[in-house]
Amino acid sequence: MTDTQQAFYVATNGNDSWSGRLAAPNADGTDGPFATLERAQGAMRATGIRDTYVRGGTYAMARTVTLTGADNGVRIMAYPGETPVFSGGERVGGFTAIGGGLYAAATSATGLDLSIGGVRQTVARTGDWNAGDPRSGWSVLEAASGGASRTSLRVGAGDGAMAAVLAAGVQPGTLIQTFDTERLSDNIVGVASTDAGSRTVTFTQGVKYALRSGGTYRLLNDDAFIRDAGEFAWQAETGRLVVKPQDPGALLSQGAVVARLGTLLSLNGASGVTLQGLTFADTTWDGSALTLTNASANSIAGNRFVNAGTAMTLTGSSGNVIEANRMEHLGAGGIKLAYGSNGNRVSANSIAGIGEVLKDVAGIQLYGTSGTLISGNDIRNSTRYGISIKNWDGATVNTDTVVEYNRLYDTMTETADGGAIEMLGRSNLDTRTIIRGNDIRTVGGLATDGSGWLDRHKSFGIYLDDMANGVTVQDNFIQNTGWASVFIHGGDANSVVNNFAVLSNPRERFIRLEWVPSAGAVGLLTNNSVTGNVISSSTGADYWEFWTPGSYSVTGNLLQGVRGLNGGDRLSSGLFVDPSAGDFRLGSGAAAELGIHELDWARMGSAPLTVPGIPAPGAGIPSGPAFSPLAYIASYADLSAAFGTDAAAGAAHYIANGRSEGRTVSFDPLAYIASYGDLAAAFGTDGSAGAAHYIANGRSEGRTVGFDPLAYIASYGDLADAFGTDGSAGAAHYIASGRREGRTVSFDPLAYIASYGDLADAFGTDRRSAGIHYIANGRSEGRTVSFTPLAYLAANGDVAAAVGTDATRAELHYLTHGRKEGRTTGFNASSYLAANADVAAATGGDLTAAMRHYVLYGRQEGRALSPVPSTVRAAGPAPADGMLAAAGVS
Repeated sequence: MTDTQQAFYVATNGNDSWSGRLAAPNADGTDGPFATLERAQGAMRATGIRDTYVRGGTYAMARTVTLTGADNGVRIMAYPGETPVFSGGERVGGFTAIGGGLYAAATSATGLDLSIGGVRQTVARTGDWNAGDPRSGWSVLEAASGGASRTSLRVGAGDGAMAAVLAAGVQPGTLIQTFDTERLSDNIVGVASTDAGSRTVTFTQGVKYALRSGGTYRLLNDDAFIRDAGEFAWQAETGRLVVKPQDPGALLSQGAVVARLGTLLSLNGASGVTLQGLTFADTTWDGSALTLTNASANSIAGNRFVNAGTAMTLTGSSGNVIEANRMEHLGAGGIKLAYGSNGNRVSANSIAGIGEVLKDVAGIQLYGTSGTLISGNDIRNSTRYGISIKNWDGATVNTDTVVEYNRLYDTMTETADGGAIEMLGRSNLDTRTIIRGNDIRTVGGLATDGSGWLDRHKSFGIYLDDMANGVTVQDNFIQNTGWASVFIHGGDANSVVNNFAVLSNPRERFIRLEWVPSAGAVGLLTNNSVTGNVISSSTGADYWEFWTPGSYSVTGNLLQGVRGLNGGDRLSSGLFVDPSAGDFRLGSGAAAELGIHELDWARMGSAPLTVPGIPAPGAGIPSGPAFSPLAYIASYADLSAAFGTDAAAGAAHYIANGRSEGRTVSFDPLAYIASYGDLAAAFGTDGSAGAAHYIANGRSEGRTVGFDPLAYIASYGDLADAFGTDGSAGAAHYIASGRREGRTVSFDPLAYIASYGDLADAFGTDRRSAGIHYIANGRSEGRTVSFTPLAYLAANGDVAAAVGTDATRAELHYLTHGRKEGRTTGFNASSYLAANADVAAATGGDLTAAMRHYVLYGRQEGRALSPVPSTVRAAGPAPADGMLAAAGVS
């Protein structure tokens, strides 16, 4: 066995003096895994082995681990079925009660990030703060005595509570968080001094915007401010951390984790690296848990970022894949791509809880990039932007960006003058940007002026700001914004076509066109087109708002509840199938007459995955029992075109280029043969012949690999006993024996994951890991598949409308969206048959057929879900949304 077919292991019970070649310590305790990632990094550099598996548990990191060009091609992965956590936090224990529900422990000065039991706590702040009300807890400021200032403010003349705080004095290390009236951007800086007499607070450094009267602020991180359970602060005079826990027992038994490190892992000049299945946690609000600098062609897939500042930042890093990561409870933002980070793919990520400390943030933000694809991400609960594309100057131009099929819910919750998708274009260039197929719902908008708070203020679904030019806005769904679904501010040659919008507040318009006076002549709009959109309003207000709109074409839109702008618009009713139930599919035949087409609802919030799942330990790099040059060529269309079936050329390419580019073998020749009877008859178990056929013929014939060897093994106990997780052996068995024995694949990996919350958390939509887990663990644990895709579709009409009876798409929807939305997964097919005798007769009582019937026909026909109860029985409550859950199934 060569080095490239082996791996190192890291475990919490490991030892850096061991070989690192065992997944667990041996019986006599003389060898086993490493204890640290740094030791594994050194070993990979020394040996040429490129894989490290990290076992489950928490790894407290005191310094950043940096990967460089010496680490090209390495893969750092979670051990299958386990959850390793890289933590930048210090666990503080030894808390003692000090009265009033407070507990204290000695430690060094703490910042704004602390968790107990993995749950982010709230730093103490001035004001009467209440969770769920973003206006609460902020004090209204007066400008400094010399006028609006970036370095000081005055407490409001009538603010007795804050006057008392200044009179008492604030401790060293207290911070202040400020917003100007527009709430465009907040800053968190130190308090340099206070003067109770003049009501003045002076900062240690300047903030972004000069603070005018009516702006807001709050002081942070003084134990005198602690009020509610779940809050903490630093007590400077005693050198202690003070916490008011919601669960004192948890604090005393587990301690609290204080974020100390800003960056856990850094790729600096590294390429071809894979980071997969890892958790990054407990980093400071002003840091980035993962950074890539001049690092290209890397894969960041299937990881979790929690209680971090910013999840990841890319600078000068191109051709990377950022896929299927989960980011939540972020002190700042999700993903930043900056300054020459080109050709990156950001897809199928889930980003939620954005801006839990700093508010001027985004789920995904670009500046100075080109060729970025942002596709199929689910972004929720952001204090400012969902997706932000910033061009401030010549160094931050963005071109050829595609933002497609993302789901963006509840953005702009604490700021104003922004959007769910926002693009700034101050360089006044043709950006060649596409914004299509996105699902945008509820865009807030919060600001202040001299009279108080302004709700739903300057918030937009899609905001093309300050000369953003050459943008196609197409096929998006936009609902519940502040001022407009789409706002073009000084831009030229933008096209807004085939979008669906629902307007519900009197201030809201579909389209707003406005020039930028401060930009002079370039701020005038020209040649913008708004055609073929579907607009439903419950307010009666015009769907347009123009402020020196320049040249434009706004016509051919399909309207309900509003008047047309001109004769080209069409008024109709019933634009959507059932908007009260959230079904916004087209319901009006007038749409087709205007050339309007249906939106691709099924693609919104998801994207196909491109990074292979984590291979089983021992599978090697490339995956499989041995490197197959033909399988390597078959894995890539460009290699197939260049080398054909020249195995030597394929091997040479991998050695010279492929490894450093991060290329792996994803094509499984035996699984390909097993997918087709003619190939099995022709080639048997000759994998090289199978790969050669695919290169020469199969790809052009549209053949794909449909056979899942691990699912096949998992379908039969005798195969699991015989082959374990050896997929090649499973495929070979099917080709040689299983097909003629009539064996089929009955194990459904995605349904298995969907049946168990712990598996869904660990594997997401990784079929391979699911198969490995069931064979290695789940079978012996007595786990079974309880999730039924058809039942899920029967219980969720909107999903069925989007995917029909496609079981795989139903499973993917549940795992990526439905589970966290709390969707029902059960459907009482027996009750449905009992209520519909004709269906029972037609299906012969088959429960699966009954569910399929309801999905395809019964719901549309308005069929009853249960028999009419006897009059002598008490009437029970109607099932929510017309859905019935099967007994014992949540």
